[in-house]
This record gives sequence, C-alpha cells and structure tokens, in this order.
Amino acid sequence: MNARYRAVLWDVDGVLIDSEPLHFDNIVGACARYGYAFTEDDCRRSLGVSFAEMWRMIPGLAAMGVAFDDLLAELIDDYVERVRPDMARAPAPQLIARLAGRGVPMAAASSSPRRIVDANIAAVGAGAHLAAWLSREDAREGKPAPDLYLEAARRIGCAPADCLVVEDTPTGVAAGKAAGMTVIAWPHAMTASMDFSQADHVVDDLAAFDWSAVRV
Repeated sequence: MNARYRAVLWDVDGVLIDSEPLHFDNIVGACARYGYAFTEDDCRRSLGVSFAEMWRMIPGLAAMGVAFDDLLAELIDDYVERVRPDMARAPAPQLIARLAGRGVPMAAASSSPRRIVDANIAAVGAGAHLAAWLSREDAREGKPAPDLYLEAARRIGCAPADCLVVEDTPTGVAAGKAAGMTVIAWPHAMTASMDFSQADHVVDDLAAFDWSAVRV
C-alpha cells in the first residue's frame, strides 16, 4: 500500500453532505404517488448506486405506472429545492479547504445526476477547492465499477495509485479499490452496519486520519 498520496477523491452523497435521509424521504414520497412503498431495506440495498441502477435493482420501481425519466425528473427537482448548507457533513468540507490550502489536487465523484451533484457542491461550499466534480453522466459504468474514479484521477492528472478515496458505502469502496486506489471508509448511521472489509481504512472520525500522508 502506498504510504504517500498526491491527491484526494471524494464521494459526495453521504461524505461531503448528509444527504441520504433527504434522498430517502424524496424517493418514498415520489414512489408513494405511484403506488410503491419504498422501504428502508430498498434504501440500504441501493446506497451508493445511481438512480438508473437502483431502478434495475428494485423490481417494484419498474412496475410502477410511471416512466423512469419522469420519476427521475421529479426526484431531482424535489432534491434541488430542499438541499441546504446545514446538511454538510463535518469535517469533510473543512478538510477539503485545508488540503486545498496545501495545494493538494482534489476532485469529487458521485453516482448522482449532474444537477444534484452541482447542488450538493454548492450547498457545502466545496466548489472553489475542487478541480472537478463528476456525476453519473460522466462515466460509462456507475459504481461499483471504477470508471468514475478513474476519470476523476485523469482530470486532475494523478495516477490511480497516488489517489486516496473517501467513501461511505461498500459500493463506493468497491469502486475505489477497482480503480487501484487506497480507500478510506467513513460510515454514517445508514451504513454503519455494512461490510467495509474491502476498505484500506475504516474511520469513525475523518479528522483523526493521518492527513499528513497526503503530500503534493
């Protein structure tokens, strides 16, 4: 394992922002309008994947009387209207600002659609410190495939082995590892009971990680 890293790649939902409860609430409400009861188990199964992958994973969604594109548009509109700056997940935005002050290259890679990623980055104030932020539309395959993280590394000009990834789900961890990167798992209430054995580091307190290992 590389003991020195040149760049940090961040997941967004659940890492930079505590957005999963809002996503869950929006999905429950939208599905209820079309006759499907989206459950907490559905949520746990689909954490870390895109809406398109979630649609394929949960048969009850495709059985609703609504087209995927129409449901997705509703979910995006609802989310963007309700996201707030106080949903930032400390200390991630503060760490980003500190690392940026040291000149560390950074990008974000999210499974969410572009409008949601843009809204999240704006809400936590991270845009000034990130060289790029990627959405599901920026890669051929979504997480757990490595595509998003490989593209993020390419955009900031860093080799995958030099990148440190911060993730909150096993799906995201798998994506980072498949990309040949070192991965920190930082679970939250909705993912704490999941299997993070594939991660290189599992932390309860992100600030306690030895960030001096990231050097330009």
